Amino acid sequence: MFVDYNNSIVNLACSILKYFGAESEHNTLKEVDELLKDQYKNVVVLLLDGLGVDALQYHLSENDFFRKNMIKEYSSVFPPTTTSATTSIESGLTPFEHGWLGWSLYFSEINKIVNAFINTDKDTEIQAADYHVASKFIPYKSIYEKIRVAGMANAYSVSKFGSNKIKTFDELTDEVERLCATSEKKYIYGYWENPDSLMHEFGCYNSLVTENIKELEEKVSDMCKRLSDTLVIVTADHGHCNLKHYVLTDYPKLITMLKRPISIETRSIAFYIKEEYLNDFPIEFKNNFGDEFLLYSKEEVIQKNIFGFGKMHPKFEEFIGDYLAIAVSDKGIVYSQESKQFISNHAGMTEQEIKIPLIAICKK
Repeated sequence: MFVDYNNSIVNLACSILKYFGAESEHNTLKEVDELLKDQYKNVVVLLLDGLGVDALQYHLSENDFFRKNMIKEYSSVFPPTTTSATTSIESGLTPFEHGWLGWSLYFSEINKIVNAFINTDKDTEIQAADYHVASKFIPYKSIYEKIRVAGMANAYSVSKFGSNKIKTFDELTDEVERLCATSEKKYIYGYWENPDSLMHEFGCYNSLVTENIKELEEKVSDMCKRLSDTLVIVTADHGHCNLKHYVLTDYPKLITMLKRPISIETRSIAFYIKEEYLNDFPIEFKNNFGDEFLLYSKEEVIQKNIFGFGKMHPKFEEFIGDYLAIAVSDKGIVYSQESKQFISNHAGMTEQEIKIPLIAICKK
Protein backbone atom coordinates (compact mmCIF):
# COMPACT_ATOMS: atom_id res chain seq x y z
CA MET A 1 0.00 0.00 0.00
CA PHE A 2 1.52 3.31 -1.11
CA VAL A 3 0.98 6.39 1.05
CA ASP A 4 -1.64 8.89 -0.14
CA TYR A 5 0.18 12.19 0.32
CA ASN A 6 -3.06 14.11 -0.19
CA ASN A 7 -4.67 12.26 2.71
CA SER A 8 -1.90 11.93 5.27
CA ILE A 9 -0.49 13.20 8.52
CA VAL A 10 1.39 15.83 6.47
CA ASN A 11 -1.96 17.26 5.35
CA LEU A 12 -3.19 17.34 8.96
CA ALA A 13 -0.18 19.52 9.82
CA CYS A 14 -0.97 21.74 6.82
CA SER A 15 -4.59 22.21 7.98
CA ILE A 16 -3.26 23.39 11.34
CA LEU A 17 -0.74 25.73 9.73
CA LYS A 18 -3.46 27.21 7.51
CA TYR A 19 -5.83 27.71 10.46
CA PHE A 20 -3.20 29.70 12.35
CA GLY A 21 -2.32 31.84 9.31
CA ALA A 22 1.03 30.17 8.64
CA GLU A 23 2.38 29.08 5.27
CA SER A 24 2.24 25.41 4.30
CA GLU A 25 3.71 23.38 1.45
CA HIS A 26 0.92 20.87 0.81
CA ASN A 27 -2.85 20.36 0.58
CA THR A 28 -4.92 20.41 3.76
CA LEU A 29 -7.38 17.78 5.07
CA LYS A 30 -10.89 18.93 4.18
CA GLU A 31 -12.47 17.18 7.19
CA VAL A 32 -10.18 19.06 9.58
CA ASP A 33 -10.67 22.37 7.73
CA GLU A 34 -14.42 21.85 8.15
CA LEU A 35 -14.08 21.27 11.92
CA LEU A 36 -11.88 24.33 12.28
CA LYS A 37 -14.57 26.60 10.80
CA ASP A 38 -15.91 26.76 14.35
CA GLN A 39 -12.90 28.96 15.23
CA TYR A 40 -11.64 27.22 18.34
CA LYS A 41 -9.34 29.02 20.76
CA ASN A 42 -7.36 25.81 21.32
CA VAL A 43 -6.37 23.15 18.80
CA VAL A 44 -4.85 20.04 20.39
CA VAL A 45 -3.26 17.19 18.44
CA LEU A 46 -2.55 14.20 20.66
CA LEU A 47 -0.34 11.60 18.99
CA LEU A 48 -0.33 8.13 20.57
CA ASP A 49 2.65 6.29 19.14
CA GLY A 50 1.72 3.10 17.27
CA LEU A 51 -2.07 3.44 17.58
CA GLY A 52 -2.86 2.52 13.98
CA VAL A 53 -6.34 1.67 12.69
CA ASP A 54 -5.58 -2.05 13.00
CA ALA A 55 -4.77 -1.68 16.73
CA LEU A 56 -7.83 0.47 17.32
CA GLN A 57 -10.12 -2.12 15.73
CA TYR A 58 -8.48 -5.07 17.48
CA HIS A 59 -8.25 -3.67 21.02
CA LEU A 60 -11.40 -1.54 21.24
CA SER A 61 -15.07 -2.16 20.52
CA GLU A 62 -17.12 -0.04 18.09
CA ASN A 63 -18.81 1.92 20.89
CA ASP A 64 -15.60 2.83 22.70
CA PHE A 65 -14.68 6.52 22.88
CA PHE A 66 -11.87 6.53 20.29
CA ARG A 67 -13.71 4.47 17.69
CA LYS A 68 -16.98 6.35 18.22
CA ASN A 69 -15.20 9.64 17.52
CA MET A 70 -13.12 8.44 14.57
CA ILE A 71 -13.84 10.59 11.53
CA LYS A 72 -11.87 8.50 9.06
CA GLU A 73 -8.80 6.45 8.29
CA TYR A 74 -5.91 8.21 6.60
CA SER A 75 -2.20 7.65 5.86
CA SER A 76 0.99 7.96 7.81
CA VAL A 77 4.04 8.83 5.71
CA PHE A 78 6.61 6.50 4.23
CA PRO A 79 8.26 4.90 6.00
CA PRO A 80 5.48 4.65 8.59
CA THR A 81 7.76 5.09 11.58
CA THR A 82 8.12 7.58 14.44
CA THR A 83 11.19 9.43 13.16
CA SER A 84 9.68 10.33 9.79
CA ALA A 85 6.01 10.68 10.81
CA THR A 86 6.46 12.82 13.93
CA THR A 87 8.89 15.06 12.04
CA SER A 88 6.19 15.46 9.36
CA ILE A 89 3.52 16.43 11.91
CA GLU A 90 6.02 18.80 13.54
CA SER A 91 7.06 20.42 10.25
CA GLY A 92 4.25 20.05 7.69
CA LEU A 93 6.78 18.50 5.30
CA THR A 94 7.08 15.07 3.69
CA PRO A 95 10.08 12.86 4.56
CA PHE A 96 11.35 13.59 1.03
CA GLU A 97 11.60 17.25 2.11
CA HIS A 98 12.66 17.09 5.78
CA GLY A 99 15.15 14.20 5.48
CA TRP A 100 14.41 12.45 8.80
CA LEU A 101 13.72 9.16 7.01
CA GLY A 102 14.02 6.63 9.82
CA TRP A 103 15.70 5.46 12.97
CA SER A 104 19.29 5.18 11.68
CA LEU A 105 20.80 7.30 8.90
CA TYR A 106 24.24 7.36 7.28
CA PHE A 107 26.00 10.73 7.62
CA SER A 108 28.98 11.04 5.27
CA GLU A 109 30.12 14.14 7.17
CA ILE A 110 31.27 11.89 10.02
CA ASN A 111 31.20 8.55 8.13
CA LYS A 112 28.81 7.02 10.66
CA ILE A 113 25.34 5.50 10.80
CA VAL A 114 23.60 7.46 13.53
CA ASN A 115 20.34 6.79 15.40
CA ALA A 116 18.83 10.16 14.51
CA PHE A 117 16.67 10.89 17.56
CA ILE A 118 18.92 9.57 20.31
CA ASN A 119 22.28 10.48 18.69
CA THR A 120 23.99 7.11 19.15
CA ASP A 121 25.99 4.95 16.75
CA LYS A 122 23.91 2.21 15.11
CA ASP A 123 23.40 -0.91 17.28
CA THR A 124 25.26 0.65 20.22
CA GLU A 125 24.68 3.05 23.11
CA ILE A 126 27.78 5.09 22.23
CA GLN A 127 27.18 8.79 21.57
CA ALA A 128 27.81 9.51 17.87
CA ALA A 129 29.34 12.95 18.53
CA ASP A 130 29.55 15.64 21.19
CA TYR A 131 26.74 17.49 19.36
CA HIS A 132 23.37 16.28 18.04
CA VAL A 133 24.28 15.02 14.57
CA ALA A 134 20.84 14.93 12.93
CA SER A 135 19.84 18.36 14.26
CA LYS A 136 23.04 19.82 12.84
CA PHE A 137 22.90 18.25 9.36
CA ILE A 138 19.14 17.94 8.76
CA PRO A 139 17.56 20.91 10.58
CA TYR A 140 14.03 22.05 9.70
CA LYS A 141 11.66 24.86 10.62
CA SER A 142 9.10 23.54 13.11
CA ILE A 143 5.34 24.00 12.98
CA TYR A 144 5.60 25.85 16.34
CA GLU A 145 8.01 28.38 14.88
CA LYS A 146 5.86 28.81 11.75
CA ILE A 147 2.73 29.44 13.86
CA ARG A 148 4.49 31.92 16.15
CA VAL A 149 5.97 33.80 13.17
CA ALA A 150 2.48 34.10 11.62
CA GLY A 151 1.61 36.09 14.75
CA MET A 152 -1.99 34.92 15.36
CA ALA A 153 -1.34 32.36 18.08
CA ASN A 154 1.17 30.59 20.28
CA ALA A 155 2.27 26.94 19.95
CA TYR A 156 3.45 24.32 22.44
CA SER A 157 4.81 20.79 22.39
CA VAL A 158 3.97 18.62 25.40
CA SER A 159 6.10 15.47 25.70
CA LYS A 160 9.23 14.07 27.34
CA PHE A 161 11.22 16.02 24.75
CA GLY A 162 8.94 19.01 24.07
CA SER A 163 8.87 22.69 25.05
CA ASN A 164 6.65 21.64 27.97
CA LYS A 165 8.28 18.54 29.43
CA ILE A 166 6.30 15.80 31.17
CA LYS A 167 7.16 12.35 32.53
CA THR A 168 3.80 10.56 32.76
CA PHE A 169 0.60 10.47 30.71
CA ASP A 170 -1.29 12.06 33.62
CA GLU A 171 1.17 14.94 33.54
CA LEU A 172 0.60 15.23 29.80
CA THR A 173 -3.19 15.53 30.10
CA ASP A 174 -2.82 17.91 33.08
CA GLU A 175 -0.48 20.14 31.10
CA VAL A 176 -2.80 20.18 28.08
CA GLU A 177 -5.67 21.19 30.40
CA ARG A 178 -3.58 23.92 32.01
CA LEU A 179 -2.58 25.39 28.65
CA CYS A 180 -6.14 25.22 27.30
CA ALA A 181 -7.34 27.28 30.29
CA THR A 182 -5.17 30.30 29.35
CA SER A 183 -6.76 33.07 27.28
CA GLU A 184 -4.41 33.09 24.28
CA LYS A 185 -5.21 31.33 20.99
CA LYS A 186 -2.91 28.35 20.67
CA TYR A 187 -1.85 25.07 19.12
CA ILE A 188 -0.82 22.21 21.43
CA TYR A 189 0.86 19.03 20.25
CA GLY A 190 1.07 16.18 22.75
CA TYR A 191 3.13 13.05 22.12
CA TRP A 192 3.11 9.78 24.12
CA GLU A 193 5.30 6.72 23.44
CA ASN A 194 2.65 4.06 24.07
CA PRO A 195 1.17 1.74 22.89
CA ASP A 196 4.25 1.54 20.59
CA SER A 197 6.79 0.69 23.33
CA LEU A 198 4.61 -2.13 24.66
CA MET A 199 3.96 -3.50 21.18
CA HIS A 200 7.68 -3.67 20.42
CA GLU A 201 8.22 -5.72 23.55
CA PHE A 202 5.12 -7.93 23.75
CA GLY A 203 3.65 -7.95 20.23
CA CYS A 204 0.86 -5.81 18.82
CA TYR A 205 -2.05 -8.05 19.93
CA ASN A 206 -0.97 -8.68 23.53
CA SER A 207 -3.49 -8.21 26.38
CA LEU A 208 -1.11 -5.69 28.04
CA VAL A 209 -1.50 -3.54 24.93
CA THR A 210 -5.30 -3.80 25.19
CA GLU A 211 -5.16 -2.64 28.83
CA ASN A 212 -2.86 0.24 27.94
CA ILE A 213 -4.99 1.51 25.05
CA LYS A 214 -8.15 1.35 27.18
CA GLU A 215 -6.40 3.26 29.96
CA LEU A 216 -5.12 5.96 27.58
CA GLU A 217 -8.58 6.24 26.05
CA GLU A 218 -10.22 6.70 29.44
CA LYS A 219 -7.75 9.42 30.42
CA VAL A 220 -8.22 11.29 27.14
CA SER A 221 -12.01 11.02 27.50
CA ASP A 222 -11.82 12.44 31.06
CA MET A 223 -9.56 15.26 29.91
CA CYS A 224 -11.95 16.19 27.09
CA LYS A 225 -14.86 16.49 29.55
CA ARG A 226 -13.01 19.31 31.28
CA LEU A 227 -12.15 21.33 28.15
CA SER A 228 -14.07 24.05 26.35
CA ASP A 229 -13.52 26.04 23.14
CA THR A 230 -11.11 23.28 22.09
CA LEU A 231 -10.78 20.89 19.18
CA VAL A 232 -8.95 17.71 20.23
CA ILE A 233 -7.58 15.50 17.48
CA VAL A 234 -6.21 12.08 18.48
CA THR A 235 -4.07 10.29 15.92
CA ALA A 236 -1.00 8.08 15.49
CA ASP A 237 2.29 8.15 13.65
CA HIS A 238 1.96 4.59 12.28
CA GLY A 239 0.50 1.15 12.91
CA HIS A 240 2.26 -2.11 13.81
CA CYS A 241 2.69 -5.72 12.74
CA ASN A 242 4.21 -8.78 14.39
CA LEU A 243 7.24 -10.06 12.53
CA LYS A 244 10.31 -12.29 12.34
CA HIS A 245 13.78 -11.14 11.26
CA TYR A 246 16.42 -12.18 8.79
CA VAL A 247 19.96 -11.52 10.08
CA LEU A 248 22.12 -10.24 7.23
CA THR A 249 25.39 -11.62 8.59
CA ASP A 250 23.88 -15.08 7.93
CA TYR A 251 24.18 -14.24 4.21
CA PRO A 252 27.95 -13.88 3.59
CA LYS A 253 27.55 -13.36 -0.17
CA LEU A 254 25.33 -10.31 0.40
CA ILE A 255 27.59 -8.98 3.16
CA THR A 256 30.61 -8.96 0.81
CA MET A 257 28.66 -6.72 -1.58
CA LEU A 258 28.09 -4.01 1.03
CA LYS A 259 30.16 -0.86 1.53
CA ARG A 260 28.76 -0.45 5.05
CA PRO A 261 26.03 -1.84 7.32
CA ILE A 262 22.37 -1.31 6.44
CA SER A 263 20.41 1.70 7.70
CA ILE A 264 17.02 3.48 7.99
CA GLU A 265 14.72 0.75 9.49
CA THR A 266 14.35 -3.04 9.70
CA ARG A 267 11.38 -2.95 7.29
CA SER A 268 12.69 -0.12 5.11
CA ILE A 269 16.31 -0.89 4.46
CA ALA A 270 18.98 1.17 2.70
CA PHE A 271 21.78 -0.85 1.08
CA TYR A 272 25.09 0.76 0.07
CA ILE A 273 26.67 -1.46 -2.58
CA LYS A 274 30.26 -1.72 -3.82
CA GLU A 275 30.55 -0.53 -7.42
CA GLU A 276 31.42 -3.96 -8.81
CA TYR A 277 28.28 -5.56 -7.32
CA LEU A 278 25.65 -3.00 -8.33
CA ASN A 279 24.17 -5.30 -10.98
CA ASP A 280 24.54 -8.56 -9.01
CA PHE A 281 23.02 -7.31 -5.77
CA PRO A 282 19.32 -7.28 -6.83
CA ILE A 283 19.60 -10.83 -8.18
CA GLU A 284 21.25 -12.13 -5.00
CA PHE A 285 18.75 -10.26 -2.81
CA LYS A 286 15.79 -11.74 -4.69
CA ASN A 287 17.30 -15.22 -4.50
CA ASN A 288 17.38 -15.00 -0.71
CA PHE A 289 14.27 -12.99 0.15
CA GLY A 290 11.93 -13.58 -2.77
CA ASP A 291 8.73 -11.53 -2.74
CA GLU A 292 8.80 -10.59 0.93
CA PHE A 293 10.37 -7.24 0.06
CA LEU A 294 10.08 -4.82 -2.83
CA LEU A 295 13.54 -3.79 -4.00
CA TYR A 296 13.97 -0.41 -5.66
CA SER A 297 17.01 1.35 -7.02
CA LYS A 298 17.71 4.91 -5.85
CA GLU A 299 16.34 6.24 -9.15
CA GLU A 300 13.10 4.23 -8.81
CA VAL A 301 12.57 5.47 -5.23
CA ILE A 302 12.77 9.08 -6.43
CA GLN A 303 10.68 8.47 -9.55
CA LYS A 304 7.87 6.77 -7.59
CA ASN A 305 7.67 9.57 -4.95
CA ILE A 306 7.64 6.90 -2.24
CA PHE A 307 8.79 9.36 0.45
CA GLY A 308 6.46 12.12 -0.75
CA PHE A 309 6.51 15.19 -2.94
CA GLY A 310 8.15 18.61 -2.75
CA LYS A 311 11.72 19.83 -2.89
CA MET A 312 14.14 16.96 -2.38
CA HIS A 313 16.25 17.29 0.78
CA PRO A 314 19.94 17.69 -0.10
CA LYS A 315 20.81 14.54 1.87
CA PHE A 316 17.92 12.39 0.64
CA GLU A 317 19.84 10.52 -2.06
CA GLU A 318 22.67 9.72 0.34
CA PHE A 319 20.26 8.44 3.00
CA ILE A 320 18.43 5.96 0.74
CA GLY A 321 21.62 4.24 -0.47
CA ASP A 322 21.91 2.43 -3.82
CA TYR A 323 18.93 0.14 -3.19
CA LEU A 324 15.97 0.33 -0.85
CA ALA A 325 14.21 -2.85 0.32
CA ILE A 326 10.65 -2.41 1.58
CA ALA A 327 8.86 -5.09 3.60
CA VAL A 328 5.48 -6.18 2.25
CA SER A 329 5.02 -9.30 4.43
CA ASP A 330 5.78 -10.15 8.08
CA LYS A 331 9.58 -9.98 7.88
CA GLY A 332 12.31 -7.50 8.71
CA ILE A 333 16.07 -7.47 8.12
CA VAL A 334 18.61 -6.66 10.82
CA TYR A 335 22.34 -6.40 10.25
CA SER A 336 23.67 -8.72 12.95
CA GLN A 337 22.78 -10.51 16.18
CA GLU A 338 23.71 -7.27 18.00
CA SER A 339 20.79 -5.51 16.29
CA LYS A 340 17.47 -5.19 18.15
CA GLN A 341 14.79 -7.62 17.00
CA PHE A 342 11.40 -6.36 18.16
CA ILE A 343 8.45 -8.76 18.31
CA SER A 344 6.32 -6.15 16.58
CA ASN A 345 7.53 -3.32 14.39
CA HIS A 346 6.64 -0.95 11.55
CA ALA A 347 8.12 1.03 8.61
CA GLY A 348 6.98 -1.42 5.91
CA MET A 349 4.39 -1.01 3.16
CA THR A 350 1.37 -2.84 4.59
CA GLU A 351 -2.03 -1.40 5.48
CA GLN A 352 -1.45 -2.37 9.12
CA GLU A 353 1.51 0.01 9.27
CA ILE A 354 0.32 2.84 7.04
CA LYS A 355 -3.35 3.31 8.04
CA ILE A 356 -3.85 5.60 11.02
CA PRO A 357 -7.03 7.01 12.63
CA LEU A 358 -8.25 10.60 12.61
CA ILE A 359 -10.24 10.98 15.83
CA ALA A 360 -11.87 14.33 16.66
CA ILE A 361 -13.57 15.58 19.82
CA CYS A 362 -15.16 19.04 19.53
CA LYS A 363 -15.64 20.96 22.79
CA LYS A 364 -17.37 24.32 22.27
